[in-house]
Amino acid sequence: MFNSITRRGAMAMAIAMLPVMGMAQDVPKFFKIVSTSPGGLWHTFGTQLADKLGKAFPEMAVSHVPGGSNVNHKLVSSGDAQMGFSFAPTSIEAWNGEGGFDQKWQDARIVGTFYPAYLHAVARKGAGIENMEDLQGKVVSPGKREWSTAAIAMQILNDFGITEESLSEDGGQMQYLGFGDVTNMMADRRLDAFMYYSSVPSPLLLKLNEQPGITIVPYTQEEVDRILPTLTPKGAYVEMTYPADPYKGSAGNFPVPTMWSIFLVNKDVPDAVVYELTKILYEDPDLKKFMGEDPSLALDYATTGLTGGVIPFHPGAQKYLEEKGAF
Repeated sequence: MFNSITRRGAMAMAIAMLPVMGMAQDVPKFFKIVSTSPGGLWHTFGTQLADKLGKAFPEMAVSHVPGGSNVNHKLVSSGDAQMGFSFAPTSIEAWNGEGGFDQKWQDARIVGTFYPAYLHAVARKGAGIENMEDLQGKVVSPGKREWSTAAIAMQILNDFGITEESLSEDGGQMQYLGFGDVTNMMADRRLDAFMYYSSVPSPLLLKLNEQPGITIVPYTQEEVDRILPTLTPKGAYVEMTYPADPYKGSAGNFPVPTMWSIFLVNKDVPDAVVYELTKILYEDPDLKKFMGEDPSLALDYATTGLTGGVIPFHPGAQKYLEEKGAF
């Protein structure tokens, strides 16, 4: 799947050097988690995770702040945050200093997968959007300019000939919005559609399906076959099937480009802390209930596509995953 996320030789060395796990290791006084804007799945999940991690380590002050995929990898790698949410394509580019990154950020380590992020468009009911080509001439948001997902969205939109210029020529507009503004503008019927990357069901989309009502814009097989080879970085995306009947009124069950959301930690976070963090992520019943059915937060998928590339797993996470037979 992603052929660029861990080096096996580096992994073998990391395991050989792994100290005996235990609370004798220093627990950091502060532990910052970076996610995304309020209203997004990462933010809602991050709030719950911060609370649970704080209870597991009462001597550690756990905080949770907004962020975004591009900035999250840099914050974690620099040590300005101890944990962050990212997408595999973004972290591959950050590690290699490619795409929107002007240097290599190589002090982040993988904990595991979070969920498969379906790259799809969400349309407001009544906006007259039944397929991707219908987005032309509408008011559309690819996300905030600084988000890596916005760059991915623009790759997809451009494949359909949808640009800022083409939208304005046909009476539409490109709006670069965070989730809060998306929610408000959809409710006010000032936004026709937005590009969204999340698991299913999404709390944000469940809310929007109540008011003003939404439609998940389907792809055809021909469109997905055409789009996948063009997305960068190469090899970081796969085709999956969008779940059937995801939201009342949306059929689902169509092919869709997909990438994995992942958890990152700084390489210097103590092994014992990361071990416990990984255990919470994949075992806590509240978090699993919040995310719903597989493949989100599933041990069977925890290392899917992440072994065999350049970004190493954190030794604490790898120890837990190996104990569970997931590595």
